[in-house]
Amino acid sequence: MVIPEVIDGLDISEYKTRKELIDKDLNCMGWIKDKNWVEEYELEGMPNPSNVGYADYVLFGDDGYPLAVIEAKRTSRDPAVGRHQAILYADLLEKKFRRRPIIFTSNGYETYIFDDRNYPERRVSGIYSKRDLEKLFTLSKNRSKVLHDAVINDEISNRYYQKNAIKATCETFERMGRKALLVMATGSGKTRTVISLVDVMMRKGWIRNVLFLADRTSLVKQAYKAFVNLLPNLSVTNMCLADRDLTARGVFSTYQTMIKKIDSESKDFSIGRFDLIFIDEAHRSVYGKYTAIFDYFDSLSVGLTATPRDQVE
Repeated sequence: MVIPEVIDGLDISEYKTRKELIDKDLNCMGWIKDKNWVEEYELEGMPNPSNVGYADYVLFGDDGYPLAVIEAKRTSRDPAVGRHQAILYADLLEKKFRRRPIIFTSNGYETYIFDDRNYPERRVSGIYSKRDLEKLFTLSKNRSKVLHDAVINDEISNRYYQKNAIKATCETFERMGRKALLVMATGSGKTRTVISLVDVMMRKGWIRNVLFLADRTSLVKQAYKAFVNLLPNLSVTNMCLADRDLTARGVFSTYQTMIKKIDSESKDFSIGRFDLIFIDEAHRSVYGKYTAIFDYFDSLSVGLTATPRDQVE
């Protein structure tokens, strides 16, 4: 999310919140006003005397159908206050276009996403880009309802405990959980387990883009090579090398490199770019040191560690 250089006071009007904060957030994510972003979008059928309401923002895809509706509130108000109104707008947009948009509520500083078909409402760092929203719709349309029953490729992972870990993670995501932790001893095949999980979730239509994070370039390189060998059809890139492909579906990076990428003025990766993030050596110190990464990306995540469970928070 873009934070302006100066805003007078903590409590500013809804209009100024939109102009100084939300509009800039949309511009930063590549939205173009009056082309794929419309303000004060008129909708008939609201439960009020005039029967008319005006959605603060409606974001459209290239096909002319709505991707998202945004309800804005002044900075001092909880964005959740606008949830009910946003749901009414989403209902009317769905009735008009026969496609339900994603719901965002924002006060400029706090933004929430609500996709009531898949996951509960959650806080995000900003509005999704158009490409990310379109990907979200494609995944939602094509993915299998059941994930844990997928056939696991024995050529990638054939040990019983690896398969148990994969199925348990799949069941967590099926229950609308968004985080999982795999505690596996050194030498038990964490990388193969991860690759097999990616293979299962891609075949089931749950994910498209993956990010693998580690704290050392040697670990990034090791994981990158394993993915190349075991999932040759997945386009991958190593951010620690000079030759990078920012459009690759599998991205491998150290925490330090990724921090620089999301802190830069022109971000290489958008908020919803990745559908699944792997956090190698997921100790408490990693979250404390690189929390900006996990706050920025909105994604399913899997932590990996060899540390005994009672030492992991």
